[in-house]
Amino acid sequence: MHAVVLKYFLEVARHGSIRKAAQTLFVASSAVNRQILRLEEEMGTELFDRVPSGMRLNIAGERLRRHVAGTLHDFHLMRTELDALKGERKGHVTVAAMDSLLIDFLPAAVEDFSEHYPAVRYSILSAMPSDVPECVASGDSDIGICYLGKLPSALEVMAKAPFPPGVVMAPSHPLARQDMISFDDCRGHAFIQISRISPIHTLVQPEFSRFWDELVPSISCNSTTMAKRMIVAGRGISFFSKIGFMDELDRGQVVWRPLANKAINAIEVGILIPSHRNLSHVTRQFLERITRRLKQLEMAASI
Repeated sequence: MHAVVLKYFLEVARHGSIRKAAQTLFVASSAVNRQILRLEEEMGTELFDRVPSGMRLNIAGERLRRHVAGTLHDFHLMRTELDALKGERKGHVTVAAMDSLLIDFLPAAVEDFSEHYPAVRYSILSAMPSDVPECVASGDSDIGICYLGKLPSALEVMAKAPFPPGVVMAPSHPLARQDMISFDDCRGHAFIQISRISPIHTLVQPEFSRFWDELVPSISCNSTTMAKRMIVAGRGISFFSKIGFMDELDRGQVVWRPLANKAINAIEVGILIPSHRNLSHVTRQFLERITRRLKQLEMAASI
């Protein structure tokens, strides 16, 4: 069987959805569906149960998944050994990014990239959006991903997409019925805070920072993972970009509403690199992958 077919099969099995698998693979959903149908025809049996929520492995599919996962694992180990002997496909990728991107965006990118460059090492740093540009400009990181504001001249924006922060909450929250939410609307509602400093305090007029400072959090933590769980559980609202909640939004676990502020809604997320420093081959290849993924998420968010 062809490696592409097996990879498509594993992604559909992992995500339980052809569309989500297609997003991860950077291909059209129709292409993934064709490969799955072709594989089922070759196997002589259906591998998935088609259910309202998506695709669920049946007994035959689960048996094939175990076989494929073991085979690909052994293949990756062998390729790592061969690459080490040849001195190829090695390197060190360093990335600084705002915390919400370390939940899904960057882990998915590393997982995908490691299939092609298994010997590459990674250093992934979580940083405040305002600190990311300096991490790249100083040479501590080769790639930065953050909200875009005024940047040092030593940096270049490789890609950007409109992902402004907005209000994230459970679908049952009273504010979820509104199309747009003002600062005053947020007052009086339980607030989940992950940073004592506004993540966009350097990007917009002081109005938002004053509003942020006035909020009294019902839950304060420095973990986006915990904050997301509390939001889904209906414990309060918080302020995030859609890019950190794509899966939860797709599953209907949360809703996102824009803030009634023109400056905030103009904020973009960008991928930064040094303009006067050469990047290694593997870093350039990784940069290409995450640039494509950012653009694909932009398209998904606009639907």
